[in-house]
Amino acid sequence: MMEIRDFRFLEAVAETGSVTRAAARLGCVQSNVTARLRKLEDRLGQKLVERVDGRMVPTAAGTLALDYGARIVRLCTEAEDRLRSAADLWPPLRLGSMETTAAVRLPPLLKAIRTRLPGLRLDISTGTSGALMAALAKGGIDVAFVAEEAADARFSCQPLWEETLVEVRPPAAEPDGAAIVFRAGCCYRARLQSLFGDLPALEMGTLDGIMGCVAAGLGRTLLPAAAVERWRSAGEVTTRALPPDQAQVRTMAVFRPASPSRRSIDAVLALVVP
Repeated sequence: MMEIRDFRFLEAVAETGSVTRAAARLGCVQSNVTARLRKLEDRLGQKLVERVDGRMVPTAAGTLALDYGARIVRLCTEAEDRLRSAADLWPPLRLGSMETTAAVRLPPLLKAIRTRLPGLRLDISTGTSGALMAALAKGGIDVAFVAEEAADARFSCQPLWEETLVEVRPPAAEPDGAAIVFRAGCCYRARLQSLFGDLPALEMGTLDGIMGCVAAGLGRTLLPAAAVERWRSAGEVTTRALPPDQAQVRTMAVFRPASPSRRSIDAVLALVVP
């Protein structure tokens, strides 16, 4: 593969018109310039420079190579400048969140981030607690907002919010005997099974999908009260309180202690309002 240094050698020869003067500019011996050019020409399969009236000038292919080289160098310079600027501000942050947390808790936090950390580049993904912890372990995300039961001792953890779980049911009739749940790895799903037994599961990928199925009488689910308030207020579902020892669940921020994005993680977590 061609290197930026190859273009530097070709540029020096084209601008000075001489291998000898190009070597002096580059601070190397003449044979090094000649060998580098010959290797590049062999790789590309065509002459890049030729001698005209005693000067080394680029051929048509050489002119094209110089054009590409100038653009590549410009992009590399721009990338270095952008990355150095980012290092002076906030490291980019990949945040993974449970679907219910994203629906209820993230909007105020994102508004605070936009106001207080305007230079932070933030990428957000959603999933079950289990899936998010797997992504964190593989380096796919930098911080995960998950249920406390999913937290792993290998990572640092910080409590964020206390949620009250409720049983969510259809508004008028007894629900069918199914659990409307997120995919495997959801801690709320595990809590529902411990309370109501191993019901047939209807898996959905979104909060809207789960609530639509419950409203249609297809089954019941277990979710934070704050996440279902919109549907409850509209009369689309009803909720029932759970036994106190089963109702509380804590959302945690989980991250690597030595994460390259640690400065951004700490800044974001400092904006969380319990």
